[in-house]
Amino acid sequence: MAKSSDHLRRFDSQLKNTLAPMLEENGFSRADRTRLWRRPSSSVKDAYHLVWFQIGESASTLGGQFTVELGLYYPKYDRFRNGRTLFGPEIAACHFDLRKRLGFLLPKPTDKWWAYNNGEDDLTKQITAVIHLLTQRGLPWFDEADTPETAAAYNTGKLPEPDRQRQEAREKALAAKK
Repeated sequence: MAKSSDHLRRFDSQLKNTLAPMLEENGFSRADRTRLWRRPSSSVKDAYHLVWFQIGESASTLGGQFTVELGLYYPKYDRFRNGRTLFGPEIAACHFDLRKRLGFLLPKPTDKWWAYNNGEDDLTKQITAVIHLLTQRGLPWFDEADTPETAAAYNTGKLPEPDRQRQEAREKALAAKK
């Protein structure tokens, strides 16, 4: 039986060889040594579109699975750094209302996780499905979310502050699923 590290190496190889070319064709570049891709926003200076491949914790029911997070990063609304760029744009720093899991863009929204530990052929199928969803749903979401109106709200400070109670409730619900 293959070790978890072997599965992750195959997963990372698939990201690099299969998925990265599609993202790069769409203006994204990979952040060093991460599963995060970024591209500059066309609407707001120093803002970015982010695509992150989150790995489920091995000790949880999500071990051996991954999900795809999308985010629109505006430095002014960086949740942790108050606009200071310490590490560059990352998903966790995105304004809460400007993040979306790829599965929630499906016709029947769901917290979708894909397996990466069921063998090479299955992994190829999973990555192919993700490429299709990113192309059909994920990339268009950036066009819908990163509008001149959103940029104007950003520039005038009119984006809503993240609703901390709603955020905490969602985090508790996700933790309960694990």
